[in-house]
Amino acid sequence: MIRKVLTLITITCILVSCAKKITVPLTAEVNIVNEDKHKTIELRSVGFGKNIEEAIFDSEKKAFEILFFRGIPNTHIENPLIGPNENEILLKHQNYFKSFFSDRYKSFIMSIYESSPSQKNKGVTSVVNDIKINTMALKKDLETNNIIRKFGF
Repeated sequence: MIRKVLTLITITCILVSCAKKITVPLTAEVNIVNEDKHKTIELRSVGFGKNIEEAIFDSEKKAFEILFFRGIPNTHIENPLIGPNENEILLKHQNYFKSFFSDRYKSFIMSIYESSPSQKNKGVTSVVNDIKINTMALKKDLETNNIIRKFGF
């Protein structure tokens, strides 16, 4: 009986360890394409995922995360919109961000287009999108939801 159980456990471990694992790179490839001072910003963002939909979402999410927590050098958003303490802020306002990234973020995207064809390499799909974001409305939303104060964070 013990021999059968050990054989079953061994076979299970071998099968699980042989399963295909997809590793999505941790990167924040977001660059400025164009901006209209204090109103809109167009960013080129690279996203990764198991499929094209996941990769597009990743690219859109990265663009907003960079605006919120890093800023974009040589633009009107050189400093982060919210602040640099990403983990602390995400924890403090988790309901806002859960709602925001579930669907609301799309209302701040004015246009999006694929700037180069998607690619698939070792099970990981990558996309490069140009995303135009209404930063004026985004700041107003952050103020309305008490994520930032009226004149900064």
